[in-house]
Amino acid sequence: MSVEVRLPQLGESVTHARLSLWLKKEGERVSRGDVLAEVETDKTSVEIESPADGVLSSILVPAGTDKVAVQTVLAVLDSGSTAVVTAVAEASTPAPAPQAPPTVEPRPAASVAAADEPEATAAAAPPLPEADVSASPLARRMAQASGLSLAGIRGSGPGGRILKEDIEARLAPVATPSRPAAAGVALAPPSDARSRDELVPLSTMRRVSAERLTQSKQQVPHFYLRVECAMDALAHARTSLNAHATEPISFTALTVRAVALALKRVPAANAMWAEGAVRLCKAVDLAVAVNTPQGLIAPVVRDADTTPVVALNRQIKALAEKARAGKLTPSEYSGGTCTVSNLGMFGVTSLYPIINPPQACIVGLGAIEERPVVRDHGLAVGMMMTATLAADHRVLDGATGAELLAAFRQLVEDPLLLLL
Repeated sequence: MSVEVRLPQLGESVTHARLSLWLKKEGERVSRGDVLAEVETDKTSVEIESPADGVLSSILVPAGTDKVAVQTVLAVLDSGSTAVVTAVAEASTPAPAPQAPPTVEPRPAASVAAADEPEATAAAAPPLPEADVSASPLARRMAQASGLSLAGIRGSGPGGRILKEDIEARLAPVATPSRPAAAGVALAPPSDARSRDELVPLSTMRRVSAERLTQSKQQVPHFYLRVECAMDALAHARTSLNAHATEPISFTALTVRAVALALKRVPAANAMWAEGAVRLCKAVDLAVAVNTPQGLIAPVVRDADTTPVVALNRQIKALAEKARAGKLTPSEYSGGTCTVSNLGMFGVTSLYPIINPPQACIVGLGAIEERPVVRDHGLAVGMMMTATLAADHRVLDGATGAELLAAFRQLVEDPLLLLL
């Protein structure tokens, strides 16, 4: 009995994926739950498991194929034995038609001598198919982007596995002997700058992210509002909490909690554009931007307005670790109602983020730093942070955005409100 292996639905907005690697070969016996292949979406890498015991009788979509539609049949399993599958395959292959003996054409003596040399008579081993060559996913992407065949590359990894360094070495420019300049013509010395440039192919995540953010900036009418927040009280409260907590609580967790409570106070900002209508979201599900080697991704903390700070801190840390490992499930990175992007840990004082549609707003947080401030009619030094709101003007008015930032500032400047 044949069993189809299909590309499953990997998320609400995911319609296509890239089949990056086959881990099993045709004719290989597999068990239910064995990982057959790896696919990439714009958010994460997903393993495709065998739905049944059997033999991988045919692979229909080769490794490296991009934009594979959801529910496409990737391969076919046969529940029969390997011998039966082989017999069926051989029986279905037509016998080759008889051919006339080749005509021997006379050759010049020089050609005959050349044919008698060992190098000419030795039969070259046929190269392995691209899908059967052992290579890392990044090496495959780089080879595909540069039109390079993996079959002729010697891998430096374990078991001859081709790595990124092997592709870079093959793509490195080959030095050629210089030619003398023609009489009366002065040739400019070759530039070494471009020869040292590196062309890095985009991961699926970066490519789709680039397309969506470009579309957002072109089609969504952004407007920006900024507010300066005094963080002295929050910094002191965090120090006190961490003195008694079993694990350190981050500023990210505290500020995410503040954004969630602010959205609860200003429900008109917890909304989405719905093609001619505005969707007011009842749940406050905050997406928290995380930088990964594959690109930016924003896992979602569900019901952030009702989650205590300690639990919120734990969830953000766990989701960030899964994001960097490429192990997020579709339910963990889809469905956010607003996004928080914090670059304060990099020393960035402020940022102007781009909205992630269909969300209507994103909050960008800068570094907490000492600045000169005016207090009680005098100059003082205070811990300050800049918060920037990017909002979709089709959904939010300026007054609604200002109300949201005012609520956020009140919450971070009075941190006891975050613990209620």
